[in-house]
Amino acid sequence: MALLALALLLPLALSGSDASEVLEPGRVHVGPGRHRPNVVIILTDDQRADALLQMPTVRRLLVDQGTRFTEAKLPTSICCPSRAAILTGLYSHDSGVWSNGGPHGGWRTFHREGNERHTIATTLQRRGYRTGLIGKYLNGLGHWAPPGYRPPGWDRFEGFRLPRTSGAYYDYQLGNSPAYGEAARDYSTDVLATRAVDFIWSTPARRPLFLYFAPFAPHFPYDPAPRDVGALKGVLPAYRPPSATASVADKPAWVRRLPPVSQQRIDYVRERQGESLMAVDDAVGAVVAALDHSERLRDTLIIFMSDNGLQIGEHHIVGKNVPYDAASSIPLVLRWDGHVAAGRTDSRLALNLDIPATVADATGSHMRTDGLSLLGPHRRQGFVMESPYGPRYARPAYCGWRSRDWLFVHYTTGEEELYSYRDDPYELHNRAADPAYGTQLRQLRAQAKNACSPVPPGFRW
Repeated sequence: MALLALALLLPLALSGSDASEVLEPGRVHVGPGRHRPNVVIILTDDQRADALLQMPTVRRLLVDQGTRFTEAKLPTSICCPSRAAILTGLYSHDSGVWSNGGPHGGWRTFHREGNERHTIATTLQRRGYRTGLIGKYLNGLGHWAPPGYRPPGWDRFEGFRLPRTSGAYYDYQLGNSPAYGEAARDYSTDVLATRAVDFIWSTPARRPLFLYFAPFAPHFPYDPAPRDVGALKGVLPAYRPPSATASVADKPAWVRRLPPVSQQRIDYVRERQGESLMAVDDAVGAVVAALDHSERLRDTLIIFMSDNGLQIGEHHIVGKNVPYDAASSIPLVLRWDGHVAAGRTDSRLALNLDIPATVADATGSHMRTDGLSLLGPHRRQGFVMESPYGPRYARPAYCGWRSRDWLFVHYTTGEEELYSYRDDPYELHNRAADPAYGTQLRQLRAQAKNACSPVPPGFRW
């Protein structure tokens, strides 16, 4: 991989790059004294928070050189609503994007609701940034968007274009480029890394850049790069969370219907996700090296994160789109030399929708968002949890409230859950029916009712 990383440091002329982009080397006047650091967002897909420290390059170049947010969470733990929040800084109840598809989700809803006109990309493009998206954009783009479509705000748009899925490891198309096949050289994480490095090198030296680099890994089917297949087999210890084998008798009916997940499957998913993240780790090294060699690294805000977490056996679930901690927790690291403390952890509640406010704060831009800048001292006491019906598990629509110490969830069926993370970090004991927790239950329910507005489609109190 060292030879590949070395090759990625060189300026590239990619035949697959979108020809529709026109570079404008002239500087844009933004007024005296306004600073414009480069911004790079590295967004993985379905990466658990606990997988972050298994990536040695990310740990060395980002975690050790930046700040890791140990309580990074999501209001809606599924791909498209989360990516919509990352782009706009809005909760689902404000963006209108509730799911990956259907009448209330996916790219079609994001576009119809006018969200594409108010994203990080449009904001930074107005500030004179050269903007580029390399990788996964939003679910349904390949099916609903017209051929050649490039969303507002992106100078270079090389998003996955597939008719039925939002990303792939093989057999895919990026932007308007020719299709990639099944050869080892077509492995998407490596291809995307090459294009991301090319974007950095091809941006005029005096023009700030915004790179949104979004590989498909470690999403199902968890395909590693050919060089990494089997690298973790027998290496990782078995993962045995107490919630995988504990009774679910006090859980809602939709959980009680689910069979336990076998230890073999739990370990397989964990192993294969880890192997697929090895190429992402290599890509991070290549991107940071390109920033360094192009003399941009010293003034670049780098944000590493995932769109959501993943249950791998907890409460009999392998998946996301549920309110539990493993699905709603994400890895989140910020590096900005001289501005963000190096080698630190931050235990504030941090949300995906805080990213636009953070970027706007760093770049002197203005965005109206629901989020808070992570560069400042702001703290939140909690946040709303919200989601419509989840068909995979027949999980009812819910509204809830999450703080550092509590999770409250009210389902449209009338069922409720209440967990104390201080006493019960694995969510083993649902306290919603316990009279000893009645005061806490009523307080959290009131907070959820106040914040969950408008309510998700199909939900009622």
